[in-house]
Amino acid sequence: MHPFDSLILAAGKGVRMKSNLPKVLHPVLGKPMVQYVIETVRRVGSAHSHVIIGFGKDQMRQALSTQGVGFIEQNEQLGTGHAVQCFAREHPTPPEHLLVVCGDTPLLSEETLRTMIEQHFSLRPAATMMTLDMQEPGGYGRILRNQQGNVQEIREAKDCSEVEKRIREVNLAIYLFEGKALYDRLFSLKNENRQKEYYLTDVIGMMTRDGLPVIAVKERDEASTLGINSRLDLNRVAGILRQRIIEKHLSEGVSILDPATTWIEPDVTIGSETVIYPNTILTGKTVIDSGCRIGPQVRVTGAHLNTGVTAEFAVIEHVTVAPHTRVKPFSHLGTEQAHSEARE
Repeated sequence: MHPFDSLILAAGKGVRMKSNLPKVLHPVLGKPMVQYVIETVRRVGSAHSHVIIGFGKDQMRQALSTQGVGFIEQNEQLGTGHAVQCFAREHPTPPEHLLVVCGDTPLLSEETLRTMIEQHFSLRPAATMMTLDMQEPGGYGRILRNQQGNVQEIREAKDCSEVEKRIREVNLAIYLFEGKALYDRLFSLKNENRQKEYYLTDVIGMMTRDGLPVIAVKERDEASTLGINSRLDLNRVAGILRQRIIEKHLSEGVSILDPATTWIEPDVTIGSETVIYPNTILTGKTVIDSGCRIGPQVRVTGAHLNTGVTAEFAVIEHVTVAPHTRVKPFSHLGTEQAHSEARE
Protein backbone atom coordinates (compact mmCIF):
# COMPACT_ATOMS: atom_id res chain seq x y z
CA MET A 1 0.00 0.00 0.00
CA HIS A 2 1.28 3.44 -0.92
CA PRO A 3 1.62 5.85 2.00
CA PHE A 4 -0.46 9.00 2.15
CA ASP A 5 -1.78 11.33 4.81
CA SER A 6 -5.19 12.95 4.81
CA LEU A 7 -6.41 16.41 5.72
CA ILE A 8 -10.09 16.97 6.48
CA LEU A 9 -11.31 20.55 6.18
CA ALA A 10 -13.73 21.20 9.04
CA ALA A 11 -13.11 24.66 10.46
CA GLY A 12 -16.28 26.45 9.41
CA LYS A 13 -19.24 27.40 11.58
CA GLY A 14 -21.93 26.58 9.06
CA VAL A 15 -23.98 29.77 9.37
CA ARG A 16 -27.03 28.30 7.64
CA MET A 17 -27.29 25.57 10.30
CA LYS A 18 -28.28 28.36 12.74
CA SER A 19 -26.51 26.57 15.57
CA ASN A 20 -23.73 27.06 18.09
CA LEU A 21 -22.53 23.54 17.30
CA PRO A 22 -19.80 23.35 14.63
CA LYS A 23 -21.43 22.25 11.40
CA VAL A 24 -19.49 19.01 11.00
CA LEU A 25 -20.49 17.81 14.48
CA HIS A 26 -24.17 17.72 13.61
CA PRO A 27 -25.18 14.06 13.70
CA VAL A 28 -26.25 12.00 10.73
CA LEU A 29 -27.94 8.83 12.01
CA GLY A 30 -26.27 9.12 15.38
CA LYS A 31 -22.71 10.05 14.34
CA PRO A 32 -21.13 13.42 13.63
CA MET A 33 -21.03 13.92 9.88
CA VAL A 34 -17.24 14.40 9.96
CA GLN A 35 -16.80 10.98 11.59
CA TYR A 36 -18.07 9.31 8.41
CA VAL A 37 -15.34 11.11 6.45
CA ILE A 38 -12.66 10.13 8.99
CA GLU A 39 -13.72 6.49 8.79
CA THR A 40 -13.79 6.52 4.99
CA VAL A 41 -10.28 7.95 4.54
CA ARG A 42 -8.98 5.47 7.09
CA ARG A 43 -10.56 2.55 5.22
CA VAL A 44 -8.93 3.59 1.94
CA GLY A 45 -5.49 3.64 3.53
CA SER A 46 -4.76 7.00 5.16
CA ALA A 47 -1.71 6.54 7.38
CA HIS A 48 -2.27 9.73 9.39
CA SER A 49 -5.47 11.76 9.41
CA HIS A 50 -5.64 15.42 10.43
CA VAL A 51 -8.68 17.66 10.92
CA ILE A 52 -8.63 21.43 10.36
CA ILE A 53 -10.55 23.05 13.22
CA GLY A 54 -11.58 26.65 13.87
CA PHE A 55 -15.07 27.50 15.05
CA GLY A 56 -15.86 25.51 18.20
CA LYS A 57 -12.39 24.02 18.25
CA ASP A 58 -12.71 22.81 21.85
CA GLN A 59 -15.96 21.04 21.01
CA MET A 60 -14.25 19.48 18.00
CA ARG A 61 -11.33 18.18 20.04
CA GLN A 62 -13.65 16.68 22.63
CA ALA A 63 -16.08 15.12 20.16
CA LEU A 64 -13.32 13.53 18.06
CA SER A 65 -10.93 12.63 20.88
CA THR A 66 -11.37 8.88 20.29
CA GLN A 67 -10.95 9.02 16.50
CA GLY A 68 -7.14 8.97 16.40
CA VAL A 69 -6.79 12.16 14.39
CA GLY A 70 -4.49 15.15 14.70
CA PHE A 71 -5.87 18.67 14.95
CA ILE A 72 -4.70 21.76 13.06
CA GLU A 73 -6.11 25.13 14.08
CA GLN A 74 -7.29 27.64 11.48
CA ASN A 75 -8.25 30.56 13.67
CA GLU A 76 -9.20 32.77 10.72
CA GLN A 77 -11.17 31.11 7.94
CA LEU A 78 -9.48 32.64 4.90
CA GLY A 79 -10.19 29.90 2.40
CA THR A 80 -9.27 26.33 1.59
CA GLY A 81 -5.75 27.28 0.52
CA HIS A 82 -5.21 29.02 3.83
CA ALA A 83 -6.43 25.90 5.66
CA VAL A 84 -3.79 23.78 3.94
CA GLN A 85 -1.18 26.47 4.68
CA CYS A 86 -2.04 26.06 8.38
CA PHE A 87 -1.30 22.33 8.02
CA ALA A 88 1.97 23.05 6.22
CA ARG A 89 3.13 25.40 8.97
CA GLU A 90 2.51 22.67 11.55
CA HIS A 91 4.15 20.04 9.30
CA PRO A 92 6.92 21.84 7.40
CA THR A 93 8.25 18.63 5.85
CA PRO A 94 5.74 17.70 3.14
CA PRO A 95 4.12 14.29 3.36
CA GLU A 96 4.82 12.07 0.37
CA HIS A 97 1.19 12.44 -0.67
CA LEU A 98 -1.68 14.37 0.89
CA LEU A 99 -5.37 13.62 0.42
CA VAL A 100 -7.56 16.68 1.02
CA VAL A 101 -11.30 16.24 1.59
CA CYS A 102 -14.17 18.20 3.13
CA GLY A 103 -15.64 17.23 6.48
CA ASP A 104 -19.25 17.90 5.47
CA THR A 105 -19.58 15.08 2.88
CA PRO A 106 -20.56 11.98 4.88
CA LEU A 107 -21.71 10.10 1.75
CA LEU A 108 -18.23 10.30 0.19
CA SER A 109 -17.87 7.25 -2.05
CA GLU A 110 -15.24 4.82 -0.81
CA GLU A 111 -15.24 3.08 -4.19
CA THR A 112 -14.54 6.24 -6.20
CA LEU A 113 -11.96 7.37 -3.67
CA ARG A 114 -10.13 4.06 -4.06
CA THR A 115 -10.18 4.46 -7.84
CA MET A 116 -8.77 7.96 -7.50
CA ILE A 117 -5.96 6.74 -5.23
CA GLU A 118 -5.13 3.85 -7.57
CA GLN A 119 -4.97 6.20 -10.56
CA HIS A 120 -2.76 8.62 -8.66
CA PHE A 121 -0.18 6.01 -7.72
CA SER A 122 -0.32 4.36 -11.13
CA LEU A 123 0.11 7.50 -13.25
CA ARG A 124 2.07 9.61 -10.73
CA PRO A 125 0.67 13.08 -11.54
CA ALA A 126 1.32 16.11 -9.38
CA ALA A 127 -2.33 15.99 -8.34
CA THR A 128 -5.40 13.82 -8.85
CA MET A 129 -8.82 15.31 -8.28
CA MET A 130 -12.40 14.10 -8.22
CA THR A 131 -14.94 15.71 -10.56
CA LEU A 132 -18.58 15.23 -11.51
CA ASP A 133 -20.70 16.02 -14.56
CA MET A 134 -23.59 17.86 -12.92
CA GLN A 135 -26.89 18.77 -14.58
CA GLU A 136 -27.20 21.96 -12.51
CA PRO A 137 -23.64 23.03 -11.54
CA GLY A 138 -24.82 26.03 -9.55
CA GLY A 139 -22.15 27.26 -7.14
CA TYR A 140 -19.59 24.55 -7.85
CA GLY A 141 -16.20 25.43 -9.32
CA ARG A 142 -15.88 24.54 -13.01
CA ILE A 143 -13.16 22.36 -14.53
CA LEU A 144 -11.40 24.14 -17.37
CA ARG A 145 -9.67 21.85 -19.87
CA ASN A 146 -7.30 22.66 -22.73
CA GLN A 147 -7.77 21.65 -26.38
CA GLN A 148 -6.20 18.28 -25.65
CA GLY A 149 -8.80 17.62 -22.98
CA ASN A 150 -6.37 17.85 -20.07
CA VAL A 151 -7.24 19.64 -16.84
CA GLN A 152 -5.97 23.20 -17.06
CA GLU A 153 -7.42 24.92 -13.99
CA ILE A 154 -10.43 25.26 -11.71
CA ARG A 155 -12.54 28.40 -11.81
CA GLU A 156 -14.64 29.15 -8.73
CA ALA A 157 -18.29 29.76 -9.65
CA LYS A 158 -18.28 33.35 -8.38
CA ASP A 159 -15.35 34.11 -10.68
CA CYS A 160 -16.70 32.36 -13.81
CA SER A 161 -17.59 34.14 -17.00
CA GLU A 162 -21.03 33.46 -18.51
CA VAL A 163 -19.45 30.97 -20.93
CA GLU A 164 -17.62 29.15 -18.14
CA LYS A 165 -20.81 28.89 -16.09
CA ARG A 166 -22.21 26.62 -18.82
CA ILE A 167 -19.51 24.00 -18.14
CA ARG A 168 -21.08 20.97 -16.44
CA GLU A 169 -17.94 19.28 -15.12
CA VAL A 170 -17.42 20.52 -11.57
CA ASN A 171 -14.82 20.31 -8.85
CA LEU A 172 -15.74 18.22 -5.78
CA ALA A 173 -12.91 19.61 -3.60
CA ILE A 174 -11.32 16.17 -3.20
CA TYR A 175 -7.63 16.08 -4.12
CA LEU A 176 -4.64 13.81 -3.76
CA PHE A 177 -1.45 15.84 -4.07
CA GLU A 178 2.17 14.86 -4.42
CA GLY A 179 3.41 16.54 -1.26
CA LYS A 180 6.44 18.42 -2.53
CA ALA A 181 4.63 19.72 -5.62
CA LEU A 182 1.90 21.07 -3.35
CA TYR A 183 4.24 22.69 -0.84
CA ASP A 184 6.33 24.32 -3.59
CA ARG A 185 3.28 26.35 -4.64
CA LEU A 186 1.10 26.59 -1.55
CA PHE A 187 2.52 29.83 -0.18
CA SER A 188 2.40 31.54 -3.56
CA LEU A 189 -1.40 31.66 -3.43
CA LYS A 190 -3.02 35.08 -3.84
CA ASN A 191 -6.42 36.23 -2.64
CA GLU A 192 -7.18 38.26 -5.75
CA ASN A 193 -10.76 37.12 -6.15
CA ARG A 194 -14.24 38.27 -5.20
CA GLN A 195 -14.15 36.43 -1.90
CA LYS A 196 -10.67 37.69 -0.98
CA GLU A 197 -9.79 34.12 0.01
CA TYR A 198 -6.85 31.84 -0.68
CA TYR A 199 -8.24 29.10 -2.92
CA LEU A 200 -6.63 25.67 -2.90
CA THR A 201 -8.05 25.31 -6.41
CA ASP A 202 -5.50 27.84 -7.65
CA VAL A 203 -2.72 25.35 -6.93
CA ILE A 204 -4.08 23.19 -9.76
CA GLY A 205 -3.59 26.03 -12.26
CA MET A 206 -0.09 26.69 -10.94
CA MET A 207 0.83 23.04 -11.47
CA THR A 208 -0.45 22.87 -15.03
CA ARG A 209 1.22 26.17 -15.97
CA ASP A 210 4.47 24.68 -14.69
CA GLY A 211 3.98 21.70 -16.99
CA LEU A 212 3.04 19.23 -14.24
CA PRO A 213 0.29 16.71 -15.02
CA VAL A 214 -3.04 16.88 -13.19
CA ILE A 215 -5.65 14.16 -13.73
CA ALA A 216 -9.32 13.91 -12.87
CA VAL A 217 -11.36 10.88 -11.82
CA LYS A 218 -15.11 11.28 -12.33
CA GLU A 219 -17.68 10.38 -9.72
CA ARG A 220 -20.80 8.83 -11.26
CA ASP A 221 -23.15 9.01 -8.26
CA GLU A 222 -24.15 12.60 -7.60
CA ALA A 223 -25.77 11.68 -4.28
CA SER A 224 -22.42 10.63 -2.82
CA THR A 225 -21.05 14.14 -3.37
CA LEU A 226 -23.71 15.99 -1.39
CA GLY A 227 -22.31 18.44 1.13
CA ILE A 228 -24.29 19.65 4.12
CA ASN A 229 -24.82 23.36 4.63
CA SER A 230 -28.27 23.50 6.23
CA ARG A 231 -30.64 21.37 8.27
CA LEU A 232 -32.55 20.65 5.08
CA ASP A 233 -29.34 19.23 3.58
CA LEU A 234 -28.81 17.27 6.80
CA ASN A 235 -32.23 15.62 6.49
CA ARG A 236 -31.70 14.89 2.81
CA VAL A 237 -28.35 13.18 3.39
CA ALA A 238 -29.66 11.27 6.42
CA GLY A 239 -32.55 10.00 4.30
CA ILE A 240 -30.19 8.70 1.61
CA LEU A 241 -27.94 7.02 4.17
CA ARG A 242 -30.93 5.54 6.00
CA GLN A 243 -32.24 4.01 2.78
CA ARG A 244 -28.82 2.55 1.95
CA ILE A 245 -28.63 0.94 5.39
CA ILE A 246 -32.12 -0.56 5.02
CA GLU A 247 -31.26 -1.96 1.59
CA LYS A 248 -28.00 -3.45 2.89
CA HIS A 249 -29.79 -5.38 5.64
CA LEU A 250 -32.54 -6.53 3.28
CA SER A 251 -29.89 -7.86 0.88
CA GLU A 252 -28.30 -9.82 3.75
CA GLY A 253 -31.45 -11.72 4.66
CA VAL A 254 -33.07 -9.44 7.24
CA SER A 255 -36.82 -8.83 6.95
CA ILE A 256 -37.83 -5.23 7.61
CA LEU A 257 -41.61 -5.08 7.46
CA ASP A 258 -41.99 -1.30 7.29
CA PRO A 259 -38.79 0.51 6.25
CA ALA A 260 -40.56 3.88 6.49
CA THR A 261 -40.95 3.54 10.27
CA THR A 262 -37.68 1.74 10.99
CA TRP A 263 -34.54 3.59 12.14
CA ILE A 264 -31.24 1.69 11.92
CA GLU A 265 -27.93 3.44 12.55
CA PRO A 266 -24.80 2.53 10.58
CA ASP A 267 -22.92 0.61 13.29
CA VAL A 268 -25.81 -1.82 13.92
CA THR A 269 -25.25 -5.49 12.97
CA ILE A 270 -28.22 -7.77 12.26
CA GLY A 271 -28.11 -11.50 11.52
CA SER A 272 -30.10 -13.19 8.76
CA GLU A 273 -33.64 -14.46 9.30
CA THR A 274 -34.27 -11.74 11.85
CA VAL A 275 -37.56 -9.86 11.44
CA ILE A 276 -37.80 -6.17 12.28
CA TYR A 277 -41.36 -5.00 12.92
CA PRO A 278 -42.64 -1.40 12.48
CA ASN A 279 -41.59 1.50 14.71
CA THR A 280 -38.29 -0.09 15.73
CA ILE A 281 -35.21 2.02 16.52
CA LEU A 282 -31.76 0.38 16.55
CA THR A 283 -28.88 2.64 17.55
CA GLY A 284 -25.20 2.63 18.56
CA LYS A 285 -23.14 -0.55 18.27
CA THR A 286 -26.13 -2.84 18.65
CA VAL A 287 -25.68 -6.49 17.61
CA ILE A 288 -28.74 -8.59 16.84
CA ASP A 289 -28.04 -12.23 16.02
CA SER A 290 -29.99 -14.41 13.60
CA GLY A 291 -33.57 -15.51 14.04
CA CYS A 292 -34.73 -12.66 16.29
CA ARG A 293 -38.13 -10.96 16.27
CA ILE A 294 -37.79 -7.30 17.20
CA GLY A 295 -40.74 -4.91 17.46
CA PRO A 296 -43.12 -3.37 17.09
CA GLN A 297 -42.30 -0.33 19.22
CA VAL A 298 -38.81 -1.41 20.38
CA ARG A 299 -35.73 0.73 20.93
CA VAL A 300 -32.36 -1.00 21.25
CA THR A 301 -29.18 0.95 22.04
CA GLY A 302 -25.70 -0.59 22.25
CA ALA A 303 -27.04 -4.00 23.25
CA HIS A 304 -26.35 -7.57 22.11
CA LEU A 305 -29.41 -9.69 21.43
CA ASN A 306 -28.42 -13.31 20.97
CA THR A 307 -30.03 -15.82 18.60
CA GLY A 308 -33.80 -16.15 18.76
CA VAL A 309 -34.57 -13.22 21.05
CA THR A 310 -38.05 -11.74 20.76
CA ALA A 311 -39.01 -8.30 22.02
CA GLU A 312 -41.96 -5.99 21.58
CA PHE A 313 -42.93 -2.67 23.18
CA ALA A 314 -39.61 -2.49 25.04
CA VAL A 315 -36.46 -0.45 25.60
CA ILE A 316 -33.16 -2.38 25.70
CA GLU A 317 -29.94 -0.50 26.47
CA HIS A 318 -26.33 -1.66 26.86
CA VAL A 319 -27.10 -5.22 27.98
CA THR A 320 -26.58 -8.72 26.64
CA VAL A 321 -29.79 -10.70 26.21
CA ALA A 322 -29.43 -14.50 26.32
CA PRO A 323 -30.47 -16.72 23.39
CA HIS A 324 -34.21 -17.35 22.90
CA THR A 325 -35.18 -14.87 25.61
CA ARG A 326 -38.63 -13.33 25.35
CA VAL A 327 -38.40 -9.78 26.60
CA LYS A 328 -41.63 -8.87 28.37
CA PRO A 329 -43.70 -6.08 26.81
CA PHE A 330 -43.12 -2.68 28.43
CA SER A 331 -39.76 -3.78 29.89
CA HIS A 332 -36.88 -1.35 30.18
CA LEU A 333 -33.63 -3.33 30.24
CA GLY A 334 -30.79 -1.06 31.24
CA THR A 335 -28.69 -3.31 33.45
CA GLU A 336 -27.81 -6.98 33.70
CA GLN A 337 -30.10 -7.14 36.74
CA ALA A 338 -33.03 -5.87 34.72
CA HIS A 339 -32.21 -8.54 32.14
CA SER A 340 -32.94 -11.38 34.54
CA GLU A 341 -36.28 -9.82 35.45
CA ALA A 342 -37.33 -9.69 31.77
CA ARG A 343 -37.34 -13.44 31.23
CA GLU A 344 -40.48 -15.50 31.30
